[in-house]
Amino acid sequence: MAEAHDEIAAELERLSGMTPDGFVNTVVHHVMGGHRTGAPRDVQAAALASPQMAPRTLDALEAVIKKARSFLPLQENESRSQQAARLAPFRAGIREAMGPYQDVVEDLVHEETKHLAALSDEDFARRWTAFVLNAPVTGPVPRRVQSLAFRSHRVAARADAVCRLMMEEPGRFLPAAEPGESRKQYEAKVRRFRESVTAEQGFLRYAIQYAEARQGRMPAEPNVRLRALRLLGDNHPQELSSLQHQVREDLQGKKKEARRDARAVRRSAGKGAV
Repeated sequence: MAEAHDEIAAELERLSGMTPDGFVNTVVHHVMGGHRTGAPRDVQAAALASPQMAPRTLDALEAVIKKARSFLPLQENESRSQQAARLAPFRAGIREAMGPYQDVVEDLVHEETKHLAALSDEDFARRWTAFVLNAPVTGPVPRRVQSLAFRSHRVAARADAVCRLMMEEPGRFLPAAEPGESRKQYEAKVRRFRESVTAEQGFLRYAIQYAEARQGRMPAEPNVRLRALRLLGDNHPQELSSLQHQVREDLQGKKKEARRDARAVRRSAGKGAV
């Protein structure tokens, strides 16, 4: 038992040190029945499906499906339809091989979700901020597992609440301006940060709506106009102020016109009565 554990640990270390392309190629050969390592096939299988490696293995398999043509390029005198005939079973085999790794990832997500739900508000906000900034300070949990955990129905609403604070007060969550960093550079950093937050909110919305549906409530649609108005105020406060002033003047003008019309109607009615 100890010897098998050592073999798996050694294979994990070897796999971890591979380049992205080298790892993807190894995964493809393994799931398609090939073998390119000194470790026994069962040892490599255990390493690839381990909690440490399964998320990366799953990422690799998804990448292979998207880039299947690079693994089965068009051969000489081969038509596109003939290539497609070879690609279909290849993609099917890759998809079938994903199942065990998905199961491992789902277990990891379940545990990470429980951990996130138990965090204090301060610690949760810190973890979520690090995730949005893609900062490598959130521990050994793979980003794939983190993203699925944060977007689960158990904690998505909590993350969304932090997102609203991020949009209103980005300075609370961004690192302080670096020495020599201009105001323009910092504003660009804030803009990119808000874009990342907005993108994450889109994913969170699905989970929140799912949670609402599970409780028998009709999911509320996001108030797009209100969000756009907030962004306009953050990025172009003077323009927003000018637009508000313009709208107020327009409304006042319409009110005056309505009062003039009402007076005209009353005068006409009075003359007719005479």
